[in-house]
Amino acid sequence: MKHWVGKKVVVDNGGPYQTKRYGTLIRWNDKEQYVVLSPGGIRIGMKDIMSIREIDILPQESRQAAGRPNPIGYVMRTMRQFEHAILFRSAIMVWQGSTLLAARTHIVKHNDQTVTLEDGTVLDKREHRFVVRSFRG
Repeated sequence: MKHWVGKKVVVDNGGPYQTKRYGTLIRWNDKEQYVVLSPGGIRIGMKDIMSIREIDILPQESRQAAGRPNPIGYVMRTMRQFEHAILFRSAIMVWQGSTLLAARTHIVKHNDQTVTLEDGTVLDKREHRFVVRSFRG
């Protein structure tokens, strides 16, 4: 199974919490039965692995690419950006992966993990991207 070394992967433990780890597999140790993912040097025991899948791009890489300025606006990342969107009633777009969930909505409140939209929908910050619709001039 050493063909996985050097590839971008998602490792699923399949346990009750369905933990998924994303990273580049940098070490496969058959003798001691573990793999190591980068960044962070995360060591995962083979007995804890249900599946390994190769992926094209890591989630942290797609978030960095999405954070670049564009003609429509910018992706909110910090608490201050969410606070300003609420304060100024900024129109936002909500994306889940490559699917547009809302083209023009407003944020009512937020905390570290979730965002509540004006229609009462509560969304997880880790699973969605919130783009402020602002033209730069």
